Amino acid sequence: MKAYICFALIVMWLVPVRADMVIERTRVVYPEGRRDVQISLSNTSTGSVAFVQLWLDDGTDSPDIESMAVPFLLSPPTARVPANGRQTVRLAFTGEPQKADQESLFYFNMLELPPRYTGPDDESRMTFARRTRIKVFFRPKGLKGDLLQAMKQLQCAPINTAGSWALECYNPSPFHLSFFSFGLGNSTTKLLASRESGMIKPSERRRFPVENYEQLPQTLSALTVEFIDDAGISTPMELTLKAAP
Repeated sequence: MKAYICFALIVMWLVPVRADMVIERTRVVYPEGRRDVQISLSNTSTGSVAFVQLWLDDGTDSPDIESMAVPFLLSPPTARVPANGRQTVRLAFTGEPQKADQESLFYFNMLELPPRYTGPDDESRMTFARRTRIKVFFRPKGLKGDLLQAMKQLQCAPINTAGSWALECYNPSPFHLSFFSFGLGNSTTKLLASRESGMIKPSERRRFPVENYEQLPQTLSALTVEFIDDAGISTPMELTLKAAP
């Protein structure tokens, strides 16, 4: 299995691949104390059965998935999903100790295996697997505040580094803050948007390049951020520019 997965990860970005299987969410939040969390998969093909392999990883680049310390069990680890069908996957926490003062991050992976062809051109046909990967946030009990309050705590300010402007941001909260984009200015007069998107981990400081900074007025105090909430929905929020400590 590990050899097959490694090969698939190498080729999946090199060629266009048809994908019939979809994960019916863009992220998973696992609150501590829950018995399990269910993840739904759908086969969008109208005529083909899909085969998938499922696993979790800890975000490292290690190819040895089986040795990763991932505190979850998946059931089932493989699935056969009929055309226009669905599959429910159960994600259960094993109880292994995690950080109590901030979220822990893991990743749920779905590898869609290529179908087997039995036609006359079978020997010359190339098929590839495709992986889909989403974030899994383990949220311990007792965290202060919630994700919405954490968004409001983000501290960002423009800085000049070697002649290039960047937006330096610091996340003082215990939550992972995901976002689509930054915009310098308020929601009605947003003048410059950073094309960067991604995530800032708890207590992490990151820098994001900005474009055409010289076009901005000298007095700039507002920042518009398109955050991503627990449901994967964009949540625009206007913040005051504030230098990170």
